[in-house]
Amino acid sequence: MESTTPAPAPDTPLPESAHDARNRAIVIALVLALVATGIVGLWWRPWDQPEEMPVPPEAVCQDVYNTAELDRILDSHIGSDHVLAYGGWNRRCTVSSGMPTATDARGYEMYGTIAFIEYWHDDEYDAGNGYKWTDETMAADTDNGVQKLNTPELEGNTYLWVMQSGQSNYVHGIWFGDGFTIAAVIPHPENNLDGPKTTQEAMAVMPELLTYVVIQAQEHHAIPNPNPSQDPGTPETSDAVNTPAAAPMTANDQPTSTPSA
Repeated sequence: MESTTPAPAPDTPLPESAHDARNRAIVIALVLALVATGIVGLWWRPWDQPEEMPVPPEAVCQDVYNTAELDRILDSHIGSDHVLAYGGWNRRCTVSSGMPTATDARGYEMYGTIAFIEYWHDDEYDAGNGYKWTDETMAADTDNGVQKLNTPELEGNTYLWVMQSGQSNYVHGIWFGDGFTIAAVIPHPENNLDGPKTTQEAMAVMPELLTYVVIQAQEHHAIPNPNPSQDPGTPETSDAVNTPAAAPMTANDQPTSTPSA
């Protein structure tokens, strides 16, 4: 009788030990974590990494003022500007910081506006809140703390004045030319992200700031010739003045209270 040898049984896996199962779970978890980290890294910037600051323009206010020179005077980091026209010659240029947003000690977002530069085709400067200044009224003022500035490089009178609006101060430097007025304004320095950080610092830089602003305006023909018939070679207007306005200012840049003049 022929004997029959049973066929070998197929290989069967040995039972997985608890140690091996745990190691495999750890490897899978690590792989998944690495994949997730790579995906998140494509769009998420860790908060501890500084934001990239925008490349500042070489000049601001329709190329009248050199950005680096304004930054030197104001100890600032200008990132952008915009011009608001009131019609005709009257207009305001706002220079803003390019620094990342930040909050103050109370958790409120700090203002990005560094300074305003205002042109007025008139002998009177309307500062808002009922204040309308002329050369004569500023020279005669005894109630609002007006100070005459020492700006030997400028023809015409210049003044320093701090307007209080609520809890904020607006530091003004004002120049009266022949039928034309220029004001440089540093608003609410104590709450500003950039530039002078106190009212005293803003007052200290104002003579140099106003001198630079007026001289550059004159050299770039941003100021009209008061007597064009006597000097036909000097243009009355320029592209720097007639260019349409850009974005409007925010409400935060406008004084809101109404002190008595």
